[in-house]
Amino acid sequence: MARTEVRPLTPVSGFPFPVHASPGCEVRAEELAARTERVIAWMTDALHVAPELRLNVADAEDWSGVTDMQLYGMPRTIAGATTVAVGEAPFYAEQLASYEPHLSPATRANLREEYGEPASLVPYYEAVHVHELTHLYHQQDWASYPDLWLVELHANMGMVGYIAEMEPDMLPAMHAMTTVVYDLPVDALRFRALPDMERALEEGLFNYSWYFFHLTLAAEELWETGGTPLFRRLYEYVRARQHAAAPGPVTRDEMWAVHPALAQIMDEWPGGLGAAASGGDVGVGVGVGVGVGAGAEGGEREGVADAVEVPAPLEPTD
Repeated sequence: MARTEVRPLTPVSGFPFPVHASPGCEVRAEELAARTERVIAWMTDALHVAPELRLNVADAEDWSGVTDMQLYGMPRTIAGATTVAVGEAPFYAEQLASYEPHLSPATRANLREEYGEPASLVPYYEAVHVHELTHLYHQQDWASYPDLWLVELHANMGMVGYIAEMEPDMLPAMHAMTTVVYDLPVDALRFRALPDMERALEEGLFNYSWYFFHLTLAAEELWETGGTPLFRRLYEYVRARQHAAAPGPVTRDEMWAVHPALAQIMDEWPGGLGAAASGGDVGVGVGVGVGVGAGAEGGEREGVADAVEVPAPLEPTD
């Protein structure tokens, strides 16, 4: 059997963290590394934690050699490395095609205006790159993601907060894709309850994106409500859960103690909080498992808490 050669990526200098790119993609890697540097500076100031970081900018040929993400073009952070694509990916068109039967004329027009025709989702996935960089902070010493929806909500707050404060020109691209969720039929989803977000990966990207988009809308509300202090406070709460011996399910009372707006998100979640809202096979979506979420690497931290402690109250802000 012939051996598959793994092509080494090219080092790209000039940044305070290692950057590697597929041969011939160095200019694009410099653009994405510059944004990464801005995101890390902003987020480190917000969370008071400095993560380890490696950035890979890979083309389709090199993708599988540097990440476990099955879908070329889906940004991925694992083990201190964030991997992003050079540009357009085939699944972007497949993703849009899966939404097409459900979209209103107004939504279609908005997508055309923002992404062009034929559509290019590169601007949207540049925003998701920011989301993935938030996961660097989660993975510094966390052993797992037992509450995927809560971790993804926090990562979306990082995406929303950074873009709103540092690169607002990215907001239209983020919004155009996110608001597709208003047209997606809830009855076409096998999983809808918050605790079942990880199970939605079994259904491919359509069901999982429904969660992701709603959590982006929730993150926007949280950012408008509490800004950086709430972003940091939610980080401290979720981190405490990762290190608790037996944290149990996330409760509304705990969310209320972190901030009432979080309890409101649980109250108003369109799929409910209890057992999975299950139905028959629904035959929609991109038929590829996404393979993200529950697997942040890292060792067990010594002296983990026996119970989750809610962070200290938020300080008043101007």
